[in-house]
Amino acid sequence: MHAGSITRAFAIHSVPPRIVAVTALVSVAGLTFTSLLGWPLWRIAVTMLIPWCAVLTQETIWTYRHYGWLALFYVLVVTQTGHFFEHVAQMIQMHILGLTGANAQGVIGTLDIEWVHFIFNTWVAIAAPILLWRFRRNGWLWAVTILSLWHEIEHITIMAAFLTTGKVGTPGLLSRGGLLGGGLPLVRADLHFLYNLVETVPLVVAFMYELYLYDGYRRRYATSPA
Repeated sequence: MHAGSITRAFAIHSVPPRIVAVTALVSVAGLTFTSLLGWPLWRIAVTMLIPWCAVLTQETIWTYRHYGWLALFYVLVVTQTGHFFEHVAQMIQMHILGLTGANAQGVIGTLDIEWVHFIFNTWVAIAAPILLWRFRRNGWLWAVTILSLWHEIEHITIMAAFLTTGKVGTPGLLSRGGLLGGGLPLVRADLHFLYNLVETVPLVVAFMYELYLYDGYRRRYATSPA
């Protein structure tokens, strides 16, 4: 894969570096101020992320103008990667800090762990098939779509239990104690971390692959004789 395409996949194109620097400073200031006030972890995270919303919006508009459908791909990659880091935070809370229960729900998950993860995965399960309709030859995207749909079935099962019983943290289908043969020897948090890992990695690769193909097409078109 061309190195320039990989760099462009992660670069910020639409916002000048000085604005990015100011945004980063505002975000860090928000982190510091809210931490000193003793705000809950989710409020601190939201305060940090708000300054970046304008940058994400500008970058999405730029991507749409230059790459069309890849703008949706870009938004999906950014949001799913952010959600994956939510699961990373939960793994740190559980396996490094030794936290359990309500103290080990990640960052944003503390708002309502069932709804947060259900909404995020539903977004992936809707966006991935839409992108697959446009990029049918992308094998990595096929993998993401299949995995996200299975993951969605897991969350539908969990959400059904939550809505009928009010109980948070039910095992779903495949985590330990799950409905399918008692599940795997993995607690729910560990299983869903793996779900998101195997969705996020191929999703990023799929996006870089399409960007590489698009850039290659533009280079050939630009150098072809009139």
